[in-house]
Amino acid sequence: MEAQILTPFILTQLIQPIISTSSLWESKRLDITLIANPAAGGFTRKKVSSSNLKVLKEVSLKSRMLPNKSSVVRIKLDETKKPGQATEIVHHLLERISKSKTTDMNYLVITAGGDGTHLEAQTAIAKFSFRSKENANLVKNKLTILRLPFGTGNDGSDGREFSDTLKLLTEPAHFEIQKAIKVWYEGKEPNDAKTTRKKKTYDTLEVNAPWYAFNIASIGIDAFITYMTNKTKKIFPGDSYQMWVDLACIFYNLKFPAKPLTVELFDEHNKLIGSAETAIEFVLLGVSGFRTYGSNHKILPDTRNFCLAQKIGLFTKLKSKSQFNDGSHVKNKFCILGNANKIKITYNQDILVQMDGEVHLLQPSYYPLYMQVTEPVIPVIVADDSTINKGTVLI
Repeated sequence: MEAQILTPFILTQLIQPIISTSSLWESKRLDITLIANPAAGGFTRKKVSSSNLKVLKEVSLKSRMLPNKSSVVRIKLDETKKPGQATEIVHHLLERISKSKTTDMNYLVITAGGDGTHLEAQTAIAKFSFRSKENANLVKNKLTILRLPFGTGNDGSDGREFSDTLKLLTEPAHFEIQKAIKVWYEGKEPNDAKTTRKKKTYDTLEVNAPWYAFNIASIGIDAFITYMTNKTKKIFPGDSYQMWVDLACIFYNLKFPAKPLTVELFDEHNKLIGSAETAIEFVLLGVSGFRTYGSNHKILPDTRNFCLAQKIGLFTKLKSKSQFNDGSHVKNKFCILGNANKIKITYNQDILVQMDGEVHLLQPSYYPLYMQVTEPVIPVIVADDSTINKGTVLI
């Protein structure tokens, strides 16, 4: 009987002819690694999975009628079963590329999962690239990543819908290199048993800073919402983000009472261009403007990549929360927006930090905390008719 839902194996089989007929790798040899999280909603949620399968079949069938433009010499499916596995897969791939004697091979990494899968793969590539100029050139000239929207939010994928992503392979497109957000701190992690246990309560991955984000990094209420959404998802699959937006309005400040902190903004020359000292609901820095999170909430709706929301009362918070969906919060007096290449945060209280859904607890000894836009690091695919720059530059 024909499968009615999409599986990682079927995805691998049907996407190969689409890639083989794409103009992106014309006259080139291509090695593909497909990293799939079989527990991701794009596979497990029947309605979404069936829709994805239908779209993929249609595009794959059309592609089979076209002449091949590239030679796919290898396509390997790696399914993840636990956190950190996508990182290991990419590590092994990068090691293989580094040792390869073949000079005419190009490599494509496809991530089929949610923000966590995309984040792990991209972080591994970024850390490898930042180690040396040689590594950076290898990534720039040999590797591309394609992030399929198979999660619940899909704010960090290439296209919100699967059909949008496939258009990058079938319609005019080109390669650009994406920047990232690097997050690190100057202080020291607590090492006593009590604070270590507390820290692990919030850590989703046992990873030391620096951390990286490829969409948005933030501290405050939105990191709490992200953490609780991820925790709920493990018990009740689905999108509980909006539920936790509502609950966080009431409960967040009971858990993390807001005290004044200092935020300093710097430009690309490390010149101080602004500062604020205030109690906050959240502070965030995007790789660029025109960024969404929490399943298409338009938190950065224009070219500005920095946003600070000052602490507000419960009534104002409940009244204003819908404005963070459509981007109209930028008109509120309690929101400060701008452009920054780096921000420095000084604080003396516990607060949560999140990078594309990865959450950690920051404690007073960690500060100051820094977030900074990096140099371009990961090649991605951009549609020729795209009119919005989201932190990418031409190769």
